[in-house]
Amino acid sequence: MDYKILWGDIHNHNTVGLFHYTKGTLERAIDMAQSHLDFFAFTGHAQWHDMPEMPDNRHEQWQEGFDRHAEVWPKTKQLIRDATDPGRFEAFLGYEWHSAGFGDHCVIYKEDGPLQFANHVREIQEHARRSGALLVPHHPGYMRGFRGANWDYLDESVSPIVEIISEHGGAERDRGPFAYTRHGLGPRVTINTIQHALGLGHHVGFTGSSDDHQAHPGAYNEGQVAVLVPEFTREAIWEALWSRRCYAATGDKIELEFHINGQPMGSVLPAAHEREIDVRVRGWDEIEKVEVIKNNRVIHRNFPADAEPEGGYPWSRRHRCRVEVGWGPWSAFGKPRIAEWDLTVSVDGARIHQAMPCFQSGPFHEEKRSRILESTATKCRFQAYTSLAECLNDCPQSAVVLDVEGPPSATVTLAFTKPMQRTETYTLEEASKSAITDLTTGFPSDSFLIHRLVPDELACASYAFADAPSSGRAEDFYYVRVKQENGQVAWSSPIWVANP
Repeated sequence: MDYKILWGDIHNHNTVGLFHYTKGTLERAIDMAQSHLDFFAFTGHAQWHDMPEMPDNRHEQWQEGFDRHAEVWPKTKQLIRDATDPGRFEAFLGYEWHSAGFGDHCVIYKEDGPLQFANHVREIQEHARRSGALLVPHHPGYMRGFRGANWDYLDESVSPIVEIISEHGGAERDRGPFAYTRHGLGPRVTINTIQHALGLGHHVGFTGSSDDHQAHPGAYNEGQVAVLVPEFTREAIWEALWSRRCYAATGDKIELEFHINGQPMGSVLPAAHEREIDVRVRGWDEIEKVEVIKNNRVIHRNFPADAEPEGGYPWSRRHRCRVEVGWGPWSAFGKPRIAEWDLTVSVDGARIHQAMPCFQSGPFHEEKRSRILESTATKCRFQAYTSLAECLNDCPQSAVVLDVEGPPSATVTLAFTKPMQRTETYTLEEASKSAITDLTTGFPSDSFLIHRLVPDELACASYAFADAPSSGRAEDFYYVRVKQENGQVAWSSPIWVANP
């Protein structure tokens, strides 16, 4: 079956819930999601049944947020219903259930449902079963007893997917990238990682979500989920999540296909002596490596750059052109301001096949919203807001990446109206040989950068190989991990194959 890829975020926040440290309205969150995603689920903070007392009575502020969430629940449901535009955007209703002892979970409804409280994970699992809701474990890698996962209580019948990446960090493994550092809840624990859960025999797929707290679903560098669907419908998105036919990515919308014996990610296959493994990747930057993991060990690595001929590829049919803005004056210069960008990137003698936004969640402003304003085959206009003083993980830049096809003589023009009036034109050949950067208005000021073009051959990978059963195991599990040179990562959901 041919599948299309849809992108979403099924775990994010705004001031509906914990208003003492979240920002933004639900209306803003919906608008941001509609600007660059295909679907989303709003999951406001709702309950913490075993919440400890906190310094300065902070636990009371949490409870105030929960109470406020319950008060506006009818309005929340109406806004989510109104946000759906069939065939273009799907909005799902949800909430987050906290638990020190059992780990945090997001409850997501296909249509409608209550704010159901529970004092034990078995109670919330039973509610999910009765209501048909998805129950998605969140940031599982924290220590048990303080909001980390306890895989002894995982119920795959209501939790077919687990969140592998969010703004908290990466839960795949304890020695992998994206350490748990941002929220101060502690480091990752080996027995709570997703690799440990897979090793225990659990059948769970992977989802990525931002857990953004600034009303910006799908914020770059925080996590997103992709679903493989035969058509753009609510039912197809929902079925793909339940079937684990989904995968996670950190920020770049990396296209990833993974099959074993012709069956897609998420599948549980009968016994087979031969496993024909097929992997196809289309990235948005140079691919560093594509790895196939079997039973938590890498069995195959593919390095697209290794196939590059001496002297480079002949002129590629298509390139990735990443136009990035931001940086900003060092804080020591005492200029903690927000830079406003309005930039049109146009091509002459070339064609833009697609434009991908890479917008950070900060700096926050209810009315200032980074977004692509216009995108055609010859130009892309976007607005963005950057600030070195208000950024996630010391990364104040935002970008748009263009999939461009054209000859070396074709030109790309940057026409700025903010933060200055300025126009710069370069040939694609110039951009293929060197990155092009400059300050906007002299030192110290913000900067812009056209990354050195990435040819299609280095942004894509496609390969197949055969594997055999492992001895002494009832089944083997496989998944794919993709890493780009810019640090962006994608993880496929696993495929399980029984052993003869």
